[in-house]
Amino acid sequence: MSAQAAIVINDGATTPVAHTFDPKGARSQPQGKDVAVWRDSAQANMVAAWTVEEQHTPVNGNKIEKFRYLITLPYTEPDLNGNPVAKRFALGEVLVYAHELSTDQELKHIAALVKNFTASTYFQNAITKREAAW
Repeated sequence: MSAQAAIVINDGATTPVAHTFDPKGARSQPQGKDVAVWRDSAQANMVAAWTVEEQHTPVNGNKIEKFRYLITLPYTEPDLNGNPVAKRFALGEVLVYAHELSTDQELKHIAALVKNFTASTYFQNAITKREAAW
């Protein structure tokens, strides 16, 4: 497991804003999965904090290692006392399976393809215009 460090990710504003996700800890769970969390501390409160979560499962009996990333953006509204309450959220998930015999080049390819696919016009339109393939 790599040491946690801050992650900077640009948002989707017309003039993109760089959000710094600060490390909030990593832990191993009893069943062997490692979980790490980063939080964007720019939000005024914890309820509205954008988060990145990494779930790593070491090579299993099928010789597969799993990397799962969840990016969560909660949206809040004030309650009767003016306190923020989470009303909805948007969540992005990136999931990569890697065979234990995967080469460095194969892993570079899948990382690049996932990155470039999510940066593609197709992906952007599918999400922002809610236009799934047909």
